[in-house]
Amino acid sequence: MMRRPITAISLALLTSSSLALPAAAKATYTTFAPANSQYAYPVSIDDGAVAGYFQDTDAKIHGFVRTADGTITTFDPTGSDGTYVTGMNEAGTITGYYDDANYEGHGFERAADGTITAVAPADAAASYAWSVNKKGLIAGYYKNESSVWQGFVMTTGGQFTTFAPTGSTYVNCYSINDKGAVTGYYDDSGGEAHGYVRASDGTITAFDPTGSIFTAPNSINDAGAITGYYVDGGGLIHGFVRAATGTITSFDPKGSTGTYGVSIARNGEIAGYYINSSYQAYGFVRSAGGKIKSFDVPNSLGTYGQAVDSSHGDLGAVAGFYDVNSDTADGFIRTGK
Repeated sequence: MMRRPITAISLALLTSSSLALPAAAKATYTTFAPANSQYAYPVSIDDGAVAGYFQDTDAKIHGFVRTADGTITTFDPTGSDGTYVTGMNEAGTITGYYDDANYEGHGFERAADGTITAVAPADAAASYAWSVNKKGLIAGYYKNESSVWQGFVMTTGGQFTTFAPTGSTYVNCYSINDKGAVTGYYDDSGGEAHGYVRASDGTITAFDPTGSIFTAPNSINDAGAITGYYVDGGGLIHGFVRAATGTITSFDPKGSTGTYGVSIARNGEIAGYYINSSYQAYGFVRSAGGKIKSFDVPNSLGTYGQAVDSSHGDLGAVAGFYDVNSDTADGFIRTGK
């Protein structure tokens, strides 16, 4: 079985609504969920379009895409026993994977016209397509027929390049930028998880924030900056940003007992969420200069920032999900500051 990134899953409305904060605040929230959704999980936003997945009231999981005008389309690849969307590019190409009846993953890409194509190296026993850049290159990871885990990059022509950091026993690959650099983490023989970045020329560099016992990169931008989270020796979780030079800066919003950097825009803005001592979740946006602004969807029982928009029209818009109550979670788009 593959491992998903640590993401708070508590968590949708049958219709969309728009909620505005009081006049003194500048941010505006649009909430939404697919029909028959109980838990909605947006994972990507580009030029106002949002992609993600949701669990319906029968506990079945499906993919969805919401256009900027609010139209929601749901989908499942043939043979899916649960569809998980992982990314989307500006052309509307979506990546993800689905579980079969035996809970093995099968990577896929979905074109803007709805055509779904398998994404898997020839020797894959299980595959997970995780990120797609504007050139259509897809990054992900897979388990081969010998149960060996490797990362991969697939071209638009279906050519695969596979890789694994030296000494790894497990590899994932969560993000690819428009220059073809990818990031993720790997386990070493001692079971410790380390971050890595693989340049477009194939050079792999491992890294860890100081004091980390588990490093989990989530997103890389075109400048080569990476965000994610790490666990320190005391079990506390912190966000981090790694510059292309290798400099790593850890960060936590005020009051955080667990911080997750999830998505980084081309301008260095980071979106994510944190948990406080009362186990309440709040979203945050961190500027390239390090200023952190926390936010909460109105009437939310917990807010989780998942993606920041890098498109020129909606730079800084954040998508994520929030707890409506203990049994329901909806998606949101946050615009403005």
